[in-house]
Amino acid sequence: MPRKKATEAAVIAAEKKYLDQDGLAHLVQKNDARYVRKEEGKGLSANDFIDEYKQKIDDLAYTKIAINSLTATNSSNEIGATVTASDVTWTLNKEPKTQKIQFASEAAENLDKSIRKKSYTGKTVKANTNIVLTVTDERDASVSRTVTIAFQPKVYWGKTNKASLANADILALEGSALAGGRGRSFTVNAGAYSPSAINFALYPQSGEPAAEPAITSQT
Repeated sequence: MPRKKATEAAVIAAEKKYLDQDGLAHLVQKNDARYVRKEEGKGLSANDFIDEYKQKIDDLAYTKIAINSLTATNSSNEIGATVTASDVTWTLNKEPKTQKIQFASEAAENLDKSIRKKSYTGKTVKANTNIVLTVTDERDASVSRTVTIAFQPKVYWGKTNKASLANADILALEGSALAGGRGRSFTVNAGAYSPSAINFALYPQSGEPAAEPAITSQT
């Protein structure tokens, strides 16, 4: 009977597979290549590079969000004009976390972070009006920039042989531009005209564009 049990044990052992010393060493080497060994005093979620120094590296790599440009169509107008539409476009130095835009005193509108253009239509703008863009970044830093739909008087200059000028004569002068005030530097070639024939005109800051009587001067 003891002999039979020993034989059965030998058969069972022969049917099983065991790692020898070389096989076990090979398995340990494979596991070392796949996994990081646990270090004393560190959990799985801890940084090998301590958090304080990691934050300093992150700070060096961080750039605060900035609005590189902000423009609006129909932003420069003669006093008395009416602006009904404007396209506002902008560029940023990086993708924002949030962005919103506000037209005059209207409620600010939240925009998708990928948008770089906002179109306004159906407006009746007759006075200086601000449009404000505000953006934030991943650290919640915030920056705003303003573009203005502005209205200015128009000035005219040129030469004529007429002693007095009607509105049509002023509008026909060779030079004109929007201006923030009465002062203006310009060059006119008088040619056959006398220097006193050079005229400068400024339309008052009211009424329809180029429709009110002008303030004129001759030199």
